[in-house]
Amino acid sequence: MRTPHQILGPFFPLGSIPVTQGDLTERGHAEGEIIEVTGRVLNDKGEPIPAARLTIWQANSFGRYVHPNDPNPAPLDPNFRGFAILQSGYDGGYWIKTVKPGPYPVGPDWMRAPHIHFEVSGQFERLITQMYFPGEPLNASDRLLMSVANPDLLIAKPLPLTQDRFGVLQFDIVLARG
Repeated sequence: MRTPHQILGPFFPLGSIPVTQGDLTERGHAEGEIIEVTGRVLNDKGEPIPAARLTIWQANSFGRYVHPNDPNPAPLDPNFRGFAILQSGYDGGYWIKTVKPGPYPVGPDWMRAPHIHFEVSGQFERLITQMYFPGEPLNASDRLLMSVANPDLLIAKPLPLTQDRFGVLQFDIVLARG
């Protein structure tokens, strides 16, 4: 099934230089839980989409974006960029090393569940979506996650730990036409 669309969000990176090799942690020095996210960009027939452009951005482990308009008083992390632009491989695969983002307040009665934003441009279409974390208590009350018909399509799947003991998540992204 096609990955559901989500909003672009108010903190799309402006004036930042993106990471292009997939490591948003400045070689593991970022604060928080270091994780890896791996996946493939596919069409609705399950075929890989090579050379898809992935723009990825997220809050740091404290729930703050590297963006001048983020009102969250949480600290910035100088060792965390929070922004990457990658290209999927021949098999449609991509990989990032990052930190698990923290939740953040949207208003007096809503905390966003931890999530990572993805903008994916294939050969024929563009998709903006968000990846959420399995077992996260705030998932059930996140209005954006719960607004889609099948929220499970936006929740990453846990994989076995790597040799470095990082948590690894799989998040495949399915475009309708590729």
